[in-house]
Amino acid sequence: MLLDADVAAAVRVAKRYGAARTTVDTADAREPEALAARLRAARAAVIVNCAPYPMNLRVMEAALRARCHYLDLGGLFHTTRAQLTHHEEFRRQGLLAVLGMGSAPGIVNVLARAAADALRRVRAVRVYNGGLDHTRYTAPVAFGFSPATVLDEFTLPPMVFEKSLFRAAPPLSGGEDFPFEIGVQRVHSSLHSEVATLPLSFRAKGIRECSFKIAYDPVLVERLRLLIDLGLTSRDRGPLGIAPRDLLLERFRALPKAPDFIDDRDSLAVVAEGEDAKGAVTVRYDLTARPQRQPPLSAVARDTGFPPSIVAQLILGSRIRERGVLPPERCVPVRPFLEALAERGLHAKVTLTRPA
Repeated sequence: MLLDADVAAAVRVAKRYGAARTTVDTADAREPEALAARLRAARAAVIVNCAPYPMNLRVMEAALRARCHYLDLGGLFHTTRAQLTHHEEFRRQGLLAVLGMGSAPGIVNVLARAAADALRRVRAVRVYNGGLDHTRYTAPVAFGFSPATVLDEFTLPPMVFEKSLFRAAPPLSGGEDFPFEIGVQRVHSSLHSEVATLPLSFRAKGIRECSFKIAYDPVLVERLRLLIDLGLTSRDRGPLGIAPRDLLLERFRALPKAPDFIDDRDSLAVVAEGEDAKGAVTVRYDLTARPQRQPPLSAVARDTGFPPSIVAQLILGSRIRERGVLPPERCVPVRPFLEALAERGLHAKVTLTRPA
């Protein structure tokens, strides 16, 4: 079953991707009981929540009411932390909620687990996300995912884990040039849920540092920074009773639609520093997604959409038996997951480096 606030859009998606047996209906993620009723009627075993992350807690509540497993695409640190507090509720019901099971978070969490498993001590885990987009757009700005989430990543203080402590940093701080598989790109710190869970998951191995940095298109950075500096991302309703951010998002929704085929690349990298039986070592995992033409799927859509589908199938096939509310690195089996990604054309590469 495909549920969406926009039924017409959901019908178009179902037709485009050949989901002949898919039923389409409307739902409001803000109403947990009504959503739970839809899930119960459909006898849903797993719900994959792709709604905006502020809805995560309500959709989790609906999953509990409907007695079905739950997956989402991440919660920008603070929402993820709030979700983790519901661990015992899901565990008592024999249910699993996997938090952040897209690309980043998601794939990168499992890659971090793979890297940590090779180490007896983990000193630092750093996650990087880069991308390229060769598509010609008619709109002045283009977004690979939710514009509201992008605005939050640009304006909310990112959380970093340094010297075994969490701290907030200025938005878009910590700039560095990072060599992705697609080339060197300028990355900056951004609020993300990997930092909310990886330091907790690898605490027993002595982790002291964890960060997430992302490379945005320079043109998008320049234009959004202007909007931010003009106060157009403010949530303050002011004397006119209208929040500039709400109006800006409405105008974003009115922009010309993107072409059917998005010629993009999405590059993920996880760098773990620590020690193995031979001494100090750095373990690096890389994975780069590319688009497909038929049916058209962008690279971002592929590496975001395939992981929750894979994990849902692993849950239904009883290949994941953990219960409660957990991040991917705590419950997703590394080898079956990476093999399933490879079958879909998403190949992870590992590199080990030792000090000279």
